Amino acid sequence: MKKIILTAAAVFALSFANAQDLKSSKGENYLPEAGDWAIGFNADGLFHYVGNAFNQAGNNAAPSVDFQQAGTFVGKKFTSATEAYRVVANFKVNSGSVTDPAGNKATNSGFALTAGLGKEWRKGKTRLQGFYGVDALVGISSSSSKSASGVETKDGMGFSIGANGFIGAEYFLFPKISIGAQYGYGLKISSQAASEVAGVKTGNATSGFNLGGVGVSSINMTLHF
Repeated sequence: MKKIILTAAAVFALSFANAQDLKSSKGENYLPEAGDWAIGFNADGLFHYVGNAFNQAGNNAAPSVDFQQAGTFVGKKFTSATEAYRVVANFKVNSGSVTDPAGNKATNSGFALTAGLGKEWRKGKTRLQGFYGVDALVGISSSSSKSASGVETKDGMGFSIGANGFIGAEYFLFPKISIGAQYGYGLKISSQAASEVAGVKTGNATSGFNLGGVGVSSINMTLHF
């Protein structure tokens, strides 16, 4: 983490002298405009890679990136220079099987969907921009398995709704390319139906309510186009 902070600070320092310039020497706008699209991701891996290039640790693998929000894709569509709609989405499907020496097969499968829409507002007249907003989220999930003897087990269908408020800042190092970080604070209501084994309900249905959980992504990179 220390390497990431030092590397980011060095990049900021190199760019600070031109902080007031909103156009590049080629006439390109640094800041997003109405009609721009954007995608964001966590860029810790990139800064680890750059940091290692300047010390004895070196790099054993290519630089990597991760999800800006855990397990989700985040995209934006700018309606003006200071406002954007956000899309948050993730869909996961898994399946597998194991066959024993006698030829009996055990299987498992499942899926999880997270989807949301949000709105973002921005402040700032230089390449340093602040932003804030909220995402409304919904999620569903389910999984099942069948043993080699043919007994089927189904986990209850899971369902959740919620909202996540966020606030953060980013700096445009290059035209339409920024790095920054954001804090989030969320509300989530969830429920899960009782599971079944061989068609017979087992256990109990559950529900929950959660408010809080401030979270932060260390360093995010956002590409606008």
